[in-house]
Amino acid sequence: MQALRDQMLSLANTKDSNGNYLFAGSRVKQPAFAEDSSGVPVYQGDQTRMNVRVGEQRSIPINRTGTDAFVPVARMDTDGTSVGVGFFKVMDDLIAGLNGSKGPLVRRGVGELDALQQGVSLAQAEVGTNLNVVDQQTAVIEDTTLNLKTTLSSIEDLDYASAITKMNQQMLSLEAAQASFAKVSQLNLFNFIK
Repeated sequence: MQALRDQMLSLANTKDSNGNYLFAGSRVKQPAFAEDSSGVPVYQGDQTRMNVRVGEQRSIPINRTGTDAFVPVARMDTDGTSVGVGFFKVMDDLIAGLNGSKGPLVRRGVGELDALQQGVSLAQAEVGTNLNVVDQQTAVIEDTTLNLKTTLSSIEDLDYASAITKMNQQMLSLEAAQASFAKVSQLNLFNFIK
């Protein structure tokens, strides 16, 4: 369980190819989760979601906050009030229950572990949905690009039938001009000028 918890903490502090922490909100230069003085990881990012436009009227988030992906759970306190408990605190409490053979802590931890898994699954589903939006928008952009290239090609490409017709008209005009010049050149004025 401890190894699983450490692996989850490592995933929570994952960096992208630019060295930015994925789950820290807009505080991308510091780890999303850091251990406090008691050794419990707490979220130190913010709730800012950065979006990127993928279409004229569509944008999708390019990050997830740590509390979106590693969702805290609501725990009933001994006096019946609901208290928010962080993702890693729940795992630490379950590990302590297992190590100390404390049945109530283990039962509570297993129930809360289901809530943690559901939160991670929902965050993963949101990412999958956003990837589908990107794929659909990519298809729309590719179709639009193809349509624009086809239109440009029809404008730029030569229409051979029209070009031949225009060339024949110009040749006919040239022949008529040459024939007219031949007749005009035989007139007396031209003879006089010669």
